[in-house]
Amino acid sequence: MARNYWAGKNVVVTGGLGLIGSHFAEELVAAGATVTLPYRRDNRRVLRQLPADVRPVRLDLHDEAQLAELFAGLSGPVDAVVHCAVVSGPMDVRLDRPAHILDANMRSVSNVLNCARRSTVADVVLISSSDIYLSPTRDPIPEEDDFRQRMNYSRDGYYLSKNYAEILAEAYRAEYGMNIFLPRLTSVYGPRDNFEPDTDRVVPSMFAKVLAGQEIEIWGDGSQTRTYMYAADLVRAILGMVEVNKYHTMNIGTTETVSVLELARTICAALGRPERIRTDLSRSGGRPSRTLDVTKLNEIIDFTPRSLREGLDQTVDWYRTVYAAA
Repeated sequence: MARNYWAGKNVVVTGGLGLIGSHFAEELVAAGATVTLPYRRDNRRVLRQLPADVRPVRLDLHDEAQLAELFAGLSGPVDAVVHCAVVSGPMDVRLDRPAHILDANMRSVSNVLNCARRSTVADVVLISSSDIYLSPTRDPIPEEDDFRQRMNYSRDGYYLSKNYAEILAEAYRAEYGMNIFLPRLTSVYGPRDNFEPDTDRVVPSMFAKVLAGQEIEIWGDGSQTRTYMYAADLVRAILGMVEVNKYHTMNIGTTETVSVLELARTICAALGRPERIRTDLSRSGGRPSRTLDVTKLNEIIDFTPRSLREGLDQTVDWYRTVYAAA
């Protein structure tokens, strides 16, 4: 991969104070890009953890005029946009507030695409999700097993918004010839994850249980398998996807498959705490497997993503030296 691809470029990263967006900001600055971060709030005090030369701008992505003004006010043309901002939540929220989540996410995606189109932005990245594969027919799941084959309805507003965002992106590609990338992510973890009490993310929630001396409760028998990717590795993979410019829709994940029970045990080991884990067989653990086919990804990247244990050890170091200290 040619990392000088980003040198001197103007890149706008939405959701830049979140887990994924903040790692994009770090990696792009290191690659020589000028990075602008539109954001609404910094509840988790992430901004002070980022390189000093990022340009934070407070605005509302639902206000297209504000976003257009941002694009017009930069010192040069916008070369790339990475759209990480998203409204989500735990599954009960996704099911109880589908209209709110779908509307919020689609408005921001539409505004980003329209501003990028009017500004003739060369590369647009819309962060997608493996959640679009509601009922896959193959394991591991290839990119082709998506809404093009069939799209099942769910009241889950996040699921709907990710599917419709991809459909809108395909329409913009067809009508306007835009270069839009749709990386579909596996589960992500790492420094600057949401470790606040309201988190809906599995790794931080397990951290919290272990550190509080509480039991980790796993629905089902814990044998259901998942893959987890360290945030910095995920960002490097997506930047490589843009640099190589061969696949515009691609699964982003690892080949290291672990059961949810193994994940809990590995987190206990990384934190140096005893295992206190309970399974609840009365509740569904979800699909037996959510492994992505990453054949295309492995074709274009020139590095090996770090192992789950290595990534968790580095996350623990960050948690103790940065998060807990703050």
